[in-house]
Amino acid sequence: MTTTTISPTLTGTCTGLVPAVIPPRAGGIDDIRREDDAKGFERDETDQFHQLVDRLVADGDTRARTAGRRARRTLTEMDPGYERQPVLQLTRPLTFQRADDACALCGYWKCRCGGIAPAPALAATSISGVAR
Repeated sequence: MTTTTISPTLTGTCTGLVPAVIPPRAGGIDDIRREDDAKGFERDETDQFHQLVDRLVADGDTRARTAGRRARRTLTEMDPGYERQPVLQLTRPLTFQRADDACALCGYWKCRCGGIAPAPALAATSISGVAR
């Protein structure tokens, strides 16, 4: 065993043995993580809201049953003549021109061909100008 002087005030002893693995030391972050993991899964506000709504629905169903009514009704049962508007329309509704509104040969409202031009390729065109 040898004694080594590092500085005039510090001296160290060298045993020649170095530990193979330095044991980990827990810090502030490790403690916080360990506490959080120990708590387990925590529900958030949306889960609490859904639980509240479920309890209110169950309470309403119970009250309706005790009053002699069915718990829930469909929109058709509540308002038989009501027709719902479609939620999603992929294309706008097309209104097609009648066959006698435009010239059969040129397709214009006021005939430009005088009835002598060859007919163009027919395309289903709506009033709004959308070709289908």
